[in-house]
Order: sequence, then C-alpha cells, then structure tokens
Amino acid sequence: MGFISRPFGLFLFWLNNLLGNYGAALIFFTLIVRIILLPLSFKQQKSMQDTQKIQPELAQLREKYKNDKQKLNEETMKLYKKHEINPAGGCFPLLIQFPIIIGLYQAIIKPLTYMFGLSETQLSMLIEKVNEVLVSKGQQAIGGIGRFEIAVAQNMKYLSAETLESVGLSAAKLINFNFLGLNLAEVPNLNFITVLWIIPLLAALTTFLSTKVSTAANESSKTEDSAASTMKTMNAIFPLMTAWFAFSMPAGVGFYWILGNVIQIIQQLVLNKYFSIKAERNPLVIDNKPFRGGDGKHR
Repeated sequence: MGFISRPFGLFLFWLNNLLGNYGAALIFFTLIVRIILLPLSFKQQKSMQDTQKIQPELAQLREKYKNDKQKLNEETMKLYKKHEINPAGGCFPLLIQFPIIIGLYQAIIKPLTYMFGLSETQLSMLIEKVNEVLVSKGQQAIGGIGRFEIAVAQNMKYLSAETLESVGLSAAKLINFNFLGLNLAEVPNLNFITVLWIIPLLAALTTFLSTKVSTAANESSKTEDSAASTMKTMNAIFPLMTAWFAFSMPAGVGFYWILGNVIQIIQQLVLNKYFSIKAERNPLVIDNKPFRGGDGKHR
C-alpha cells in the first residue's frame, strides 16, 4: 500500500511541521481525510437506507418463490430496478474506502518509511544508532522496526545532528509526539495503570458508540435472523478487540482510531437525520399486503 501511504505520510508530515505537534497534526489529518471520504459514506448510507425500505417486499418475494431460486433472483432484480436501487451500492464505496484506510494506518504506524521516506538500509542504520543510545542510557533496546517505527522516531531526539545526517536526516525533522501530557509514541502498559490507559479505553468506548449509531437507522427492523444475531455479537466483541490492539500498539495509533470514531459518530448522526427527514418528505411506498395464491388464500 506504499503508493497510497506515501502521499498520506507526506501530508501528515507537512501538517506536523506546520503545527509543530504530532497530535495536533493527527487531528487535522483525520478531519480532512474524513471530509474527503464523506461522498462515499453518503452514497453507502443512501444505498443501505433504500434497501432497508424494500425489505417487506423482498420478504414477500422470498416467501412466494422459496422453491424457485432462479425466479426469485429475477423478481428481486426487477424490484431493485423498479425502485432504482443498486444492490451493490452499499458495498462499492466500502471497497474503495478499505485500501485508503489501510494506507492511512500504515502512514501513521510507519512514520520513518512514509513520513520521512527512509529506505530499508537507512531504517536499519537508524535503529542501530537509536539502540546504541538507549542501551548506553540503561534502557531497553527496540527489537525491530515494523509497527514500532513510531517508537524509533520518538527516540531520534537522543541522536546528535551528525548521527542524524549520517542516515539522511536532520534535527529539524524530529517529531514532537507529546500531546496534552500523553506520549503518542509510547505503548500503553497492561501491567500497571498509567495515564496512557485513557487511549485504549476511549478507543473501545468510541468504537462501541460508533457501532450503536451506525446501526440506529436500521433498528426499526425487528427481524432476528442469524445475520442480525451475528452482527450484535460482533458489535459487542469489536470494542474489546479495539482495546486490545490499542494496548499493543503505540498510543498514536489508538489516538487516530479515537479521532476517526468521533468524526464517524458525528457524521453518522447527521446522515441519519438527513435520511430520516428525506424519508418523511418523500416516502417509498411499499405494498405490505400478503401474497395470495391462485385459490385466494393468504400465503
């Protein structure tokens, strides 16, 4: 995903240099990216709302043609065409957003690669220099680059200008990871409570709220099929998974997740309100009468 992550990394780096703080840069970075992705979110929400409205008719078709799959597919496509609904309309925007989200994640978790643009050789030289300084200070060496590039970037402040220049960097490019008393380059420790615990806890809470708001528009449907049950289970497990990942990665990643969730909640509330008002002004009329067979009896 380098072809996506690199431009995002350069933009984040530009914001960091402009604002002088990594946390402030992440706030503006997340906000701007979410605004750019808003049209895709709007299109996805519209498709979901339209599909939800025709569920009664879809249920009638499934009952009517339960023994004829081919006819069911034909009539279902006719129904979508009748109401001008694209059955893949909710998936396509999500598929477009997925590589963008992965690219964003990589830009944040690997600042040395995507913000500074260092090669693998430069990365190896840099971590060797950083570990030498850390060991001399009696601190634990960083085991490798990977997802802990952000931790290496944090400890670059201990290197001299000459050492930085030897790996193609300068002291002017150092990143300030301290934000509101939090070190966003540090990994929260599960073994004892510190102020950084607020990151995983807020990440889990905002993830829970985001899933609740995202499903609020569909709560009018009372169907309890296996898919709905599975979704409820995932909505309960996902916040816990988020907390676990936030505890195992640098706080900057969890901070970005929190920002994304907060913006997503606000965006979803606005979209839900918009589509609710639109549905009241221009409701989609659906025939809810039960299907009658040739003998006139209800089916």
